[in-house]
Parts: sequence; structure tokens; C-alpha cells
Amino acid sequence: MDIGVQLNHTLFIQLILFLIFMFIVHIIYVKPYSRTVDERNARILELKKKAERYRQEALHYTQEAEKILNEASQKVNAILEEARKEAKAEADKIIAEAEKEAQEKIERVKAEIAKELEEAKKLIEEKINAVAELIVEKIAGVKKA
Repeated sequence: MDIGVQLNHTLFIQLILFLIFMFIVHIIYVKPYSRTVDERNARILELKKKAERYRQEALHYTQEAEKILNEASQKVNAILEEARKEAKAEADKIIAEAEKEAQEKIERVKAEIAKELEEAKKLIEEKINAVAELIVEKIAGVKKA
């Protein structure tokens, strides 16, 4: 069985040349390419870690902001409620003062009306007395001095 290949020194020389060629190709092309790919993969991994860290920070800051907003909302609601209470108390105070003032005016007006009524009664009494005296004078024909 002869396959037509003879083992001689040229085959070994070609094998050595092929290995030298592969070594040179490895040094010139494969090693730099592998180093570039490894650096790129390391950079991608680093960027992924940074992105995850930034995502976690963003989530943390979002939660912190929501917490601050909730606290602020509660404070605003408390302030508004306090302001409503104060406004209601002030309105009640003003209404009470107005009612008191109105009541006082009513009492003063009643007193004035009662006084004027008494004066009018006295005046009417005096006029009635004067008319009665006139009637008596006319009927009796006597004048009082």
C-alpha cells in the first residue's frame, strides 16, 4: 500500500516551516486579537457592573425621593389641617364677636326704644292730661290758673 508519500527530510522541513509560520501568525495576529477581545470583554464586564451599580443607585435615589415626597406631603397635609383649624377657630371667634356685638347693639337699641317709649308715654300722658283739662274746662267752663 503505497499512498505516494515518502517520508523524507522535506516533510520534516515543511512541518518545521509550518510550525514556524503558525508561531509567527500567532504572535502577529492571534495574540493581539485575543488581547483586544479580552480587553473588550473586560471593559464590557466593567461597564455592565457600573451600569448595575448606577441602576441600583438610581433605584435607591428614586426610593429616597419618594420617601421625601411622602414626608413632604404629610407635612403639607398637617400644615393645611392646622391652617384649616386655625381658620375655623378664627372664623368662630369672629362670628362670636360679631354675635356679641350684634347682641350688644340689639340691647342698646332695645334700651333706646324703651327709653323713647317711656318718653313717648310721658308725652302722651302729658297731652292726655292737657286734653283732659281742656275737656274739663270746656265742660265745666272753668279755667285753672
